[in-house]
Amino acid sequence: MSDAVSSLWELLAEKLAAHPELLAVARENCARWLREGHSGAARLREWMRCLAGAQASPAGFARLRAVLAGHDERDARLRDFHPLAGILTREERRQARELCGYRH
Repeated sequence: MSDAVSSLWELLAEKLAAHPELLAVARENCARWLREGHSGAARLREWMRCLAGAQASPAGFARLRAVLAGHDERDARLRDFHPLAGILTREERRQARELCGYRH
């Protein structure tokens, strides 16, 4: 990860750009939560579309980056319900907590 990373979302975007195979982890999280009848099905389906696009093309990955970096209410609402668990290592999560300035 670069020293210029300043947020959890940038950290995730960098990790996914360097290791696009990890997009499958997030897609599997979405699929599992949908199978389990999670109450946020609409947002999970939106994440599935975004992640599939990111796997399919550079433009799709740019859209994922936009969601992760976005400042509008829709992107923020989507990030509040992200399926990116399992993407970061323990050390990267520690770094993210330090970036956030508090412990999760």
